[in-house]
Amino acid sequence: MKKALVMCLAACLLMTGCGGKGETNKEAGGAAGSAPSGSEAADAAGSGNIKDEIIFCQGNDLTTLDATIGQQERAYSISNNMFDPLFTHDSDMKTQPCLATEYEWADDTTLKLTIREGVKFHDGSDMNAEDVKFTLDLIDQRGALFVGNYESCTIDDDYHVTVKLKDPNPAFLSILTLPQAAVVPAEYDEASFGENPIGTGPYKLKEAVEGDYYTVERFDDYWGEPAKTQFLTMKIVPEASQRTMMLETGEVDVAYDIPNNDISRVQENKDLQILTCPSMKIILMELNCDSDGPVGNADVRKAVECAIDKQTIVDSLLYGFGTVSDNIVPQAAEDYREYESNIYDPERAKSLLQQAGYGDGFELTLWTNSNQTNTEIAQVMQSQLAEVGITLNIVTQDDNTSFSLIEAGEDFDLMLDFWQTNSGHADYVFNGMLLSSSVNNFSRYYNSNFDDTYVKYASTGEGEEREALLKQLYDDMVTDTPIIGLYSETKVIAATSKLSGLALSQIGAHEYQNAVVTED
Repeated sequence: MKKALVMCLAACLLMTGCGGKGETNKEAGGAAGSAPSGSEAADAAGSGNIKDEIIFCQGNDLTTLDATIGQQERAYSISNNMFDPLFTHDSDMKTQPCLATEYEWADDTTLKLTIREGVKFHDGSDMNAEDVKFTLDLIDQRGALFVGNYESCTIDDDYHVTVKLKDPNPAFLSILTLPQAAVVPAEYDEASFGENPIGTGPYKLKEAVEGDYYTVERFDDYWGEPAKTQFLTMKIVPEASQRTMMLETGEVDVAYDIPNNDISRVQENKDLQILTCPSMKIILMELNCDSDGPVGNADVRKAVECAIDKQTIVDSLLYGFGTVSDNIVPQAAEDYREYESNIYDPERAKSLLQQAGYGDGFELTLWTNSNQTNTEIAQVMQSQLAEVGITLNIVTQDDNTSFSLIEAGEDFDLMLDFWQTNSGHADYVFNGMLLSSSVNNFSRYYNSNFDDTYVKYASTGEGEEREALLKQLYDDMVTDTPIIGLYSETKVIAATSKLSGLALSQIGAHEYQNAVVTED
């Protein structure tokens, strides 16, 4: 890592909020064509011919309004409009300044941050270095994000802090972009914060009815450019087809997670549009490496991947709204490396099974939830695996049931799941899913060599040594095949054609700061 590396805030960001906030999606398309830019949204706002409320719907309720706890995409959808982190991502997942305006690595373990002045919390109090120190200490106490590498944060003055790490970590700034790393006031109280969240974002909480809807309103003292629309309401609508119908009738302006087979229907409606962007979410399958059965054998796991035609899944089930994964790190993530994995090759699959002593065939059981797309994926894989002699039995159950059974030590073969690399860095995949100690190591992958290599990789500065360690991590990941990446999801949002200025996020933390819906 280079010493004395400094990033300064571009002048053009001073009045528009965080770097990723206010950037309109550049891959929008559909019947209405490309989504207008943030400046066009501003023009619409200036004309006064806009609605005072944007209503969007999603399938799942929030787990909490406390941004520091809510780690799911469904929570980001509203909390990211109320909170700001120290750094953020632009639409291409490049790190941008937010509440931190400058940073400098004084050495490989010492990070100096300059904190933005003139920022207010929703309760009217000023944000300063004390709040930043409190937030970083809080993240460390919870353990997951900093994984024991954080040593301290020292307040230098009201708007400067020094962060000390125990070991070098080039991925540290990417951790600070996570929505759950949002800066909260030093008076934060976990017991009450979920009901009375106080952030620094362009919207503040107005009303919340758990399981029904959440409404936020424009925060007039926001440090950046004020939100263009006064109110933003999120409705919880579990039934996917109903979300499409509510959009068609005008009951909502934006619909998340619409069924893939509804996309063409939306595109053909002149009053609607489809917006898309790449995604950090990969749909994958975890294989029980600790099993006494066939999947405990690495050759069997590789054979399973070679038997799956991922392109067919993307083309036939997703209507092309997805990208085949060559591994489980998203292509837009830092430290992604293109790596030829166990590509579709039924003959190689049969050879690997023969080599592993399973040439006569066997049965495997796949756990999946009742999501329509997952059910269809399971059925396609069932047919494809049958061609190489594997009988796939499908068990449909709630995700929480599957996770609870795994945590309780229950034996299993395969589980259809997903992983979203929210930090935009490959480190989030290695540390989050593949270390022996990872909380989300549902594949029960226990490889001490991988663990040792990761520790060296995570604490080595940029350069040839780190690159060699990264290659070894990829080698192990593909050779052992604890997880099979199927495809990288494309974020698809359906909206009224009158919507402009919505900035799509690759982690689902979509920004409404510049969004407007024009009225007739």
